[in-house]
Amino acid sequence: MVDMRTLFLALAFVLGLLLVVGSSGNFRSYGSVRNVSVMVVPHDQEYVGFRCSDGYAAVVTIGRNSTLDFDALTVMNYLPGDHDISLTLEPDRSSLPAGLGVEVETENGVSAVLSPGEERTLTGRITSRNVTPGVYVIPMALYAEWDGGSASLSPCPIKVVVTGEPTIEKTLVFGNATVGRGARGPWTFRITVTNPTSGPLELTVTDFIPADFRVVPCGIRASSGFYFLTPSGCGCRRGVRLVWYVRVPAGGSEHIDVTVRAGHCGLSCGTHTLNSGARIVEYGIESNGLRVRVVCNRSFSEEDDSR
Repeated sequence: MVDMRTLFLALAFVLGLLLVVGSSGNFRSYGSVRNVSVMVVPHDQEYVGFRCSDGYAAVVTIGRNSTLDFDALTVMNYLPGDHDISLTLEPDRSSLPAGLGVEVETENGVSAVLSPGEERTLTGRITSRNVTPGVYVIPMALYAEWDGGSASLSPCPIKVVVTGEPTIEKTLVFGNATVGRGARGPWTFRITVTNPTSGPLELTVTDFIPADFRVVPCGIRASSGFYFLTPSGCGCRRGVRLVWYVRVPAGGSEHIDVTVRAGHCGLSCGTHTLNSGARIVEYGIESNGLRVRVVCNRSFSEEDDSR
């Protein structure tokens, strides 16, 4: 007769086998939850770090027909261990207009080598020719190599702001542009120069006053700078050349007022050039000229002329 204990153990063994086989045959998926921690750090604290400000590695303001050296990107070597890093910075010029060029120091074939923990600022040069004023963004690629590894990074781009050239204009601020026979003036004209750039400009402004007019003694007033007059021509046709040296602040303007009367030869009927177009020597920019028209079928007094 079979012992009851033996029968119970045999039955438990068979049920255990069935449980294992059933579990194995129905195992089609597996899910689990695991905690993962990732440290996110600013760009200037990464292993190969770089510095940005307001989303740009550098912001450069430059005028037309200018060349400017600038700090292109500040990089850091925070790589674990005692490793030097060889860095190469490459700007993407594909979207730049003709006449606007950018170069960085690692483009000469020599990479910048940073020692462990070292920080360095890579420099560059912007050249602006006859470029339309505006804002231009230059993406960059940063390549790093060290013993046992390498990396390709996309640092912040360079922002280039191209400003316009200075302007010059001339206005008649006193006296009439149309006068009658015998009118002798005075007339006062103003030359105004404006600087739209982000830095001061040292400008030389020239103008010519024909012999039909003569400058009134003490008749020149400049808001800034200094000037001189040089005789030009001879006899009754002898005019004067005005030269004005002026420093114009960034975003500002300066002006010079010149008062003249009719010359000793008088004004004949017709149109007379009060002064030719004033010119900014450094830029070759010339303003409009001013003219006085003498109408001989009317008789104006000198007092009428100054209304």
